[in-house]
Amino acid sequence: MNCSFYQVDVFTKIPFGGNPLAVVFDSEGLTDQNMLNIAKEMNLSETTFVLPPGNLPVDFLVRIFTPEKELPFAGHPTLGTAHILRETGKVLSGDYTIKLSLKAGVATVREMKKENHLFMDQLLPEFQSPLDCSEEIGKALGISTSDIYSTGGPVQIVSTGLPVLVVPIASLKVLEKISVDTLRLSRLLTSLGTDLLYVFTCQTYDPDATIHARAFAPKLGIPEDPATGSAAGAVGAYLSMNKFISKETCGNIFIEQGHMMGRPSSLFVCIEKHKDEIKSVRVGGESVTLIKGEIST
Repeated sequence: MNCSFYQVDVFTKIPFGGNPLAVVFDSEGLTDQNMLNIAKEMNLSETTFVLPPGNLPVDFLVRIFTPEKELPFAGHPTLGTAHILRETGKVLSGDYTIKLSLKAGVATVREMKKENHLFMDQLLPEFQSPLDCSEEIGKALGISTSDIYSTGGPVQIVSTGLPVLVVPIASLKVLEKISVDTLRLSRLLTSLGTDLLYVFTCQTYDPDATIHARAFAPKLGIPEDPATGSAAGAVGAYLSMNKFISKETCGNIFIEQGHMMGRPSSLFVCIEKHKDEIKSVRVGGESVTLIKGEIST
């Protein structure tokens, strides 16, 4: 059978930036193994498969695969899929709210702030207790433990749909010199019950950015990710709850990512709070379509 597909760069407004995503249509006859094989062949951080909604009150059912496994939820695949659904006329554009059924539940995507800036609602954050594992993280990343301790921020797992190990780092210089010991990092993440490490610093290249971040998910077959929407929501909640940013800044968080991979990305996070309680988390950005093709299985 033949499946049409598109390749989209997500969290960028220019081609060859952001995080590439393959979106596969005509997927009804594919088995789980077929989908995994296609994701491996694409060799991108994620590939999505768009399916009819069945009896669900949504626009489409979407399955997300890395080269190693299926994910219940991820940010850039959700936004990139919504982008191509709008661009191909499979859903309405403008202020129409797109509903996609993922393994983790229904994701809603809508246009906000500017034309073509799509934002997805994420789950309310869940915060685990701060962790005392800076020494192990330092060894896994090839940096000094003091470059973590000196920030004053906790090492903490936060989830807005996918658990993320959030680690503050002292500076851009330290972030640049990270050298990952993949085996050590994989073992550490496994012991903590997460697949993703997200390190950030408050130093940025763009003076308008809030933080600069890097993401590593070796267990998912992703040595480094250029733009990570699921982690952006988690780190936005982390920044808010740990007083890295003011209440006024919570609604306009700008995250730089991917620059050190040659794929600069811009992720935007909107945290709505009432007093000290987070009421909503939205993550968004722009996308660019690069490739249209066909897959034979």
